[in-house]
Amino acid sequence: MTRLPALMLAAILALSPLPALAQDLSGLSKQERADTLRFAVNNGLFTLYHEVAHLLIDKLGLPVLGKEEDAADNIATWMLLEKKTPDANQTLEDAVDGWVLTGLSYDDYFAGQDYVSGYSPDRHRAMQIACLMVGADGAAFRRMARAYDIPEERQQTCFYDYDLMDKSLDTLLSDTGTGTRVDVTYHDGGTRLRLAERVFRGSGIFDDVAEEVRNGYRINGRVKFTAKRCGEANAYYDTATTEVIFCYELMQEFMQLYVDDLSIGGATQRSH
Repeated sequence: MTRLPALMLAAILALSPLPALAQDLSGLSKQERADTLRFAVNNGLFTLYHEVAHLLIDKLGLPVLGKEEDAADNIATWMLLEKKTPDANQTLEDAVDGWVLTGLSYDDYFAGQDYVSGYSPDRHRAMQIACLMVGADGAAFRRMARAYDIPEERQQTCFYDYDLMDKSLDTLLSDTGTGTRVDVTYHDGGTRLRLAERVFRGSGIFDDVAEEVRNGYRINGRVKFTAKRCGEANAYYDTATTEVIFCYELMQEFMQLYVDDLSIGGATQRSH
């Protein structure tokens, strides 16, 4: 998986005029800037796999028992665990941190209509990803599980959760063919989102995931990957257009989320 070159942030921050977020980044140490970029790019990458999971559920007719959003998280986690690389593992750890931070930003408030929505609470999503990670490789992720106070007994049963998911997805996705046509389009982010756009483009993750879809699956018709301004921090799969859409506002939100956490001393567990 491609990662943002270390010198690219310095070049971006040298641009004028600077968006407010870029000014926030310019006040950080070199390591904090690098960590901010890594965190944002990795959360963007997990989000892309999540949306690709929706694409596969739709076009390959994958069975879903329970909430589709939870199923998409599970598929995204499985895809990254299958890579068995340090970069993929770091992406998952950052995704866990990301959901924890998102929950904290809303004071983990979950009430009213949220209980009947299609989404599980943010911290629940984080811990489900963490559980599958521990289930796949207890030695590699035990320290993270302990940092998040996942009990030893639960860590042991996470193995069965992962094993069941692994067998199910391996059966469903082991022989799907190759050769999907994927068109990748980057729209202009405008002045306010210039930093987010350049970080997203420069990371290469959009093109990397699109290439994985081309080479890993056979989906009839044409799939679109579109990056653009949306007016909200979001990413989604559009069934009407067979399109994975990533909003530059979401990349900006990921960066701001990390910067804000740094400003209060870093509330989450981190391994870097």
